[in-house]
Amino acid sequence: MAYRNPLPVAVALQPAYDARGTGLVVITRTIAPARGGTALPGGYVDDREDWRDAVVRELAEETGIAAQSRDVRLADALSSPDGHLILFGMLPERPAESLPRSTATDETEGWHLLRRPEELAFPLHTVAVRAWFDGRYT
Repeated sequence: MAYRNPLPVAVALQPAYDARGTGLVVITRTIAPARGGTALPGGYVDDREDWRDAVVRELAEETGIAAQSRDVRLADALSSPDGHLILFGMLPERPAESLPRSTATDETEGWHLLRRPEELAFPLHTVAVRAWFDGRYT
């Protein structure tokens, strides 16, 4: 018997710094759900895909930022009220100038740095962002 469950979601926490300080990479969504909302880069883990590979794939698809799955560590695992398991993968902090220019993708208007915690399009993204800014994911 085989089960294909599309519920696990992999979300990237990519810190980046510049002269203004350190923030997290976030995207503005152009697709449902939460079209027009700000969110962390992320999406479903594909069938038979390692969740760390999903973190770096989603980061690249939604921002153009390349990363290595070996550098991803589990920051948090949270369950949403609708039954999704969300795995938040922490990546090493990088200089913002080393990241590719923000451009629109098939799913986003591009990326920017979130400089302080705020309400995001998905409640558990908000929880993770607050935890990161509070220093709980060091």
